[in-house]
This record gives sequence, structure tokens and C-alpha cells, in this order.
Amino acid sequence: MSIRSELDGAEPRPADRGSRDAKKNYAERLSRLVATKVANALRPDFPEVLPNRDGSRQESRARTSRGPKKLDVNYSTAELGLGLGVTIKTISFPDAETGRFTHNYTRVDNELRAEADDYHQRQPWAVMAGIVYLPTASLSDGKISSFGSAVRIFRSRASRSAPSNQEDRLELLFIGIYHPDGGSRGEDWYFDVLKNPPKMGRPIASNRLTFEQMIEETKRTCDSRNNPPFEWATESD
Repeated sequence: MSIRSELDGAEPRPADRGSRDAKKNYAERLSRLVATKVANALRPDFPEVLPNRDGSRQESRARTSRGPKKLDVNYSTAELGLGLGVTIKTISFPDAETGRFTHNYTRVDNELRAEADDYHQRQPWAVMAGIVYLPTASLSDGKISSFGSAVRIFRSRASRSAPSNQEDRLELLFIGIYHPDGGSRGEDWYFDVLKNPPKMGRPIASNRLTFEQMIEETKRTCDSRNNPPFEWATESD
């Protein structure tokens, strides 16, 4: 699976030096389309997940400590409240002066912190996952790439392991790398920010996740929090 159809659906993509409004609108279109893709991948195990299969009911609301807030992917039930939330960020364009993608990292980190904190204070058992999308150019735009910098900066926003601590962290956070154009347009892979990235270039293959593997890790984490499997001993007396 790739995000080619999502990139196609988000067109037109403005030029790197296009207007701020055009870039913002493009990012919002792409985020909504990716949110539908993620929700549809989760749907066999989480039937009530939003947005709907056809992309309707985008950015549905879930209750936080500060009142209802919009959530990109929202799995809520009467029994669980918010069981699983996925927040999606897209950083599609380099800074005009530096040619790097790091200019929005502080803003994105602040958004992730606020979302995690608000949802977890109200619903501490909820599992929150994040995906920050960057294009392939972020792998080779400096001695320490924008991709490597993203892992270093966003790592502190991940790894919440229990419902009683670290409300301002997400349980999972992935960097999604994709080809924005050319023959490989849409091909994507995902990187857990808890793993160590190279300073420049792609991580080794064993550390890159497919879309399906990223979804499976998200489902596993949600199940371990809300429906932990019971294991029997393999031997008896």
C-alpha cells in the first residue's frame, strides 16, 4: 500500500515557494485523505472508527480536559470513551531560506504535546498515536538531515507506557517518509522515533516499517492497553 492516491487526491500541490495559504490548504487536504486511509486500515478491528470509509465525518470530536476537540482518527465507544486516537501532521515544503523541513518542528511538537495532554488528562487509558509525514528530500538536506532531526526532537513526545503518568506524551509516534513525485510517487515507509536514525539517508531496512506494519503496531498497543491477551502455560503437571 502507498499514499499515491492520497497525494493525487490532494492536488494541486503548490510550488515550494507558493503562498502560505496554498500550502496550508494542501496540507489539510492531504492530512484528511491520509486520515481516511489510516481509519480504513484500522476498521476491521475497530468498526466504529472515524472518519467513515468514504471520508465523511472528518476531524470528529472527542472529549478532552478542555472540552471536545477535533481528532484526525477517532475510535470511541460508550464502554471505552476514547480508546484510540491518531493525530496526523504533514510537513510538505522546505523553508525558503534554508531548504530544510525543520522550521515547523517546534509548532508541531507543541501541537502534539497539547493534544496528548488534553486527551490523557480526561481519558488516561486512551492510546494516542501520531504520524508526522515528511518527503524524501528530508533524508539528505544537511549533515544531520531533517528526518534525523525530526526523530531527535519528537522522541521526547513518545513512549507513554502507562495510564498513570506522562500525560503529555503519545504512546506511539512515527515519522512517515514518502516520495512526492516521479515514478516512485506515493511510496512510503515509517520509522518509530524510539529507534536510532542515521545522521543522513534512509535507516536500515529492518528499522523501516511498511504502512501495514505501522498499523499492526498501533493495533497491538491499543489492545495491550484495553484488551490485553491472556496467555496459557504450554505445559502442565
